[in-house]
Amino acid sequence: MTGAETTAAFLLERVRASRGPLWDEGRGRVPAPGPPSGPALQTLVERRVRGVPEAVVRGLFAWDRGERPVDLLFEIPAARRVLALQARGRRCVCLIDDATALAHGDPRHPDGLSFALHDLCHLEKFVAPEHHPGQVGFFRIVERALVTPTMIALDQELDDTWRADRDYVIADMNGSAVFLFAALKMKLTLAARRRGAAIAPTVDVLLGAMGLPDDVLDAARVVSPRRDRPVEARRLLDHFESEAL
Repeated sequence: MTGAETTAAFLLERVRASRGPLWDEGRGRVPAPGPPSGPALQTLVERRVRGVPEAVVRGLFAWDRGERPVDLLFEIPAARRVLALQARGRRCVCLIDDATALAHGDPRHPDGLSFALHDLCHLEKFVAPEHHPGQVGFFRIVERALVTPTMIALDQELDDTWRADRDYVIADMNGSAVFLFAALKMKLTLAARRRGAAIAPTVDVLLGAMGLPDDVLDAARVVSPRRDRPVEARRLLDHFESEAL
């Protein structure tokens, strides 16, 4: 049984258990590019399953054909493990029971079904062709930066909110690499403010740990979530993408 078939069976079992006969929303709308490897995936070809987005179905079909870089897990990995996977061009999907999901404490996915769907949606954002190389490069650079002595020392000086925010960016956000970078920088700026520290020197610790060339460093200092510096954002993205090669 492939990982995609295992995951499809997991989704079907839980949707049917929670929705009863309402699990079936009619004829399927996502054609499979080839014969599915098992009956659960065949059901997704034939029927629309309540609460399962079409993007997730397409991703499962692609995964079944070996076209998704996925590690199937039966536990919740630490943020640094997710970061390490993404730095190597991979993403995980976690199949866990409801108690484990609830104990994790994230109200957005409090049970095993919502947790798996959340991971599958993130997988599709991670592999999106326009964003994948930049994300891999960004996560690769951040993985190296976080183990430098300067970042380790800064982490120890900052609060638990910063560490939670940092882990959220490195393990639970996908899409534009420039936006991910801007989000991480913004979280660090907020942490510096809470500590009463000077913002620019604090951010420079991160930028220095990332080892950015001078021209990219200048761009990184001005890029923000407002997306108002397109030339600098392009320069930063080019650097992230080059790191993925």
